[in-house]
Amino acid sequence: MTHLIRGGWVMSPEPIADGAVLVERDRILAVGSYRELAAAHPEAPVHGSAHDIVTPGFVNTHGHFSEGLVTGIGSDLTLWEWIHDLINPLRPHYTPEIAYVGTLVAGIQMLRSGVTTANDMFVCDPGTAAPITPHVVRALDDLRLRGVVSFGAGDQRPGASIAAEFEEHQALEEAAKSSRLSTFRVGVGALGLQSDAMFTETVRYAIESGHGVHMHVQEIREEVTATHQRTGRTVVGHCAHEGLFAAPTLAAHCVWVDRADRQLMAEHRVGVAHNPVANGILASGIAPVAELRQLGVDVGIGVDGAASNDSQDYLQAIKTAALLARVRDLQATAMHAREAFEMATIGGARALRMESEIGSVEVGKKADLVVLDGSGPTLANVHDPYQAVVFVAGSREVKEVWVDGELSLADGEVVSVDVAEVVQRSRPLATELVSRAGLRRLSVLAR
Repeated sequence: MTHLIRGGWVMSPEPIADGAVLVERDRILAVGSYRELAAAHPEAPVHGSAHDIVTPGFVNTHGHFSEGLVTGIGSDLTLWEWIHDLINPLRPHYTPEIAYVGTLVAGIQMLRSGVTTANDMFVCDPGTAAPITPHVVRALDDLRLRGVVSFGAGDQRPGASIAAEFEEHQALEEAAKSSRLSTFRVGVGALGLQSDAMFTETVRYAIESGHGVHMHVQEIREEVTATHQRTGRTVVGHCAHEGLFAAPTLAAHCVWVDRADRQLMAEHRVGVAHNPVANGILASGIAPVAELRQLGVDVGIGVDGAASNDSQDYLQAIKTAALLARVRDLQATAMHAREAFEMATIGGARALRMESEIGSVEVGKKADLVVLDGSGPTLANVHDPYQAVVFVAGSREVKEVWVDGELSLADGEVVSVDVAEVVQRSRPLATELVSRAGLRRLSVLAR
């Protein structure tokens, strides 16, 4: 139950050269010099080496396990086209098995790139025979991946009802309660996807139940315009007016937020999930991350879904976040490697209001850790550990991932599921899902 995890660099709040982390059960018991900790605990098995880098587990602040089986389709569409032509046709065709296997497929990729916490919004029509979203929790438990789970609810489509949407919320909430690693948030697909009556009920549910909120906010300019025409306010302004921000809120994207929006978000401590790769693929724009952070807004990084990113490689997202900030401002100092690293770890934890438990290598916190392999050429020579993680390392260097004090990935591979079996199981399900949703027409091969 006690382990010593060694690194040439341990990325505590300040990097420790030739350091180590002592893990007991699910917690970090000590952080410091490897020599001193090894001498004090000679019985503890040692993981890592003098050339590895030990980091906090990465916190993926936004994603959609509902897209786990539809990677690489429709990537030449802008967001509203993509929602209309890809996401909406998929919604009625999810099953518990598709939810479970799709989560496994995407979750394996996240673990392989160092993610230990995934904040997810599953987007589907509520199950008619049985709830669908609880199977996300089942898959996360099987992977040993920490989850913050939500259902992307919205009643503004034919045949939808507020009652059915809330039944799916409640089924997912119950599943999360029975899980050791998952917690529940109230999902809002988008403000425009909910009637006024449903949004009022959502606000009440989120506040009275004490749960946080996970929603898409001002991802594209058209959303801002449509909301202003309907409500007279921006999405941020309307949410503040209606009282939603009384519940801890994580807002995904926030590309088109103006000064007034940003100020409201800072005042209400709204966390932001920055999704640089997906925003680039869907041509949504570049979020004003520097401006948000200057106001004290907690900003994390998300991979987004497998139908919009399309990769679930978190290290790609970290690097892209830093690069896009520099491209946006044409300044190499627009985002330092340390800033990107902090967004990927403690920044994401703060955005989710989980910073007391995860996000940094500190005594008393959950033992969610990543060991990056320094034995190969990629990390053979580490001059600045922040730059090594953000600009140099790739998923190939992720050697171990610890979640809640247990190995979820060892020697670069997931330990608790048979990856080859998951891949084989996913193929007929993906083919069936794409066929039933009529998505083959989006392939370039069909043109």
